[in-house]
Amino acid sequence: MVRAKTIKKDEALSKKKSEVRDYSVTDTYDKGDMVYHKVWDDTGEVIEVGTTDDGINKMKVAFEKVGMKTLRMA
Repeated sequence: MVRAKTIKKDEALSKKKSEVRDYSVTDTYDKGDMVYHKVWDDTGEVIEVGTTDDGINKMKVAFEKVGMKTLRMA
């Protein structure tokens, strides 16, 4: 019988989760920021930031429940 490995929690990830910011379209975010989306009641990590062809700032967030989402930001 093979036993599953026990994975220790990464302290950096624990620290990030304690620094979660409420998502607001009027705020700016950086890669690695943790955000909470009230409508979805979900927390996620910003994995990419960029700008659309029309100059709108956007970010890709990997949420725990709803998966990957692209959101606007200031």
